Amino acid sequence: MKAPERIGQVLAHFTVTAPERATGEIAALLGIANSSAHELLNGLAQTGLLQKQAPGRFRLGPMIAALAQVLANTDGLVEAARPIVARAVADHGETVHVVKLAGRQLATLSAQSGNRPVGVGRNVISSETPLWAVGAGKLLLAYLPTAELLRILETLELTAFTDATMTARSRLRDQLTDIRQDGFAEAVAEWHPDLATCAAPVRSHAGVCVAAFSLAVPLSRYALQPRAYRAIAVQSADRISARLGWQDAGKPTGQLPGSNKKPSGRGQ
Repeated sequence: MKAPERIGQVLAHFTVTAPERATGEIAALLGIANSSAHELLNGLAQTGLLQKQAPGRFRLGPMIAALAQVLANTDGLVEAARPIVARAVADHGETVHVVKLAGRQLATLSAQSGNRPVGVGRNVISSETPLWAVGAGKLLLAYLPTAELLRILETLELTAFTDATMTARSRLRDQLTDIRQDGFAEAVAEWHPDLATCAAPVRSHAGVCVAAFSLAVPLSRYALQPRAYRAIAVQSADRISARLGWQDAGKPTGQLPGSNKKPSGRGQ
């Protein structure tokens, strides 16, 4: 494996629930010798990407925070998404994320918790969230080039988190085809039994899906008006896309795709 891929794998294992890792843990996770993990981790600590907490234990380093700040201040997608995310939360009160794929994980570009008394925390979507059990993950998979999609699908262990989770690889592929055709995805009670998520594609000026706009809603509210939530996701994603220069002459902004079709993205 090339060095950049190895570095990416190491950094991806530092998460909200596992902010600190030992050399032996990283060695086991990557399937390499302890000596190799020791050399790699200490090298990353010297660059500031990691910092040593104690002998053989590491956390993400100050360089990560600095790079994140640069990204937040210069990335056109982050800047385009920020006011749309704030508007969606203000108008509808639900938790919103704008995410993209980083290998086999979701990377949050912008997020804001909802303001309703009963809602969903923003941490429900993170690098540890299973792609196949939430709307944003399914949508981003659906828009991958076929070869890359097949490669990722082969590496995913399709764990069942609820009775509704999609675990059959062939059926998931069929579902992803429908999602791409319909232009939105939803996952109802697939990650948590009381959670529904729906997502729509954010497109670049060239029409390429570069991220997903996602709503996370308590199932009890989502079940009352699923079509309305899907429309909110599509409209918000279109607004971000328009700020990136995308125009679709065939569909007015905010029009729900696949309006005459059975909703895609639900577990079966």
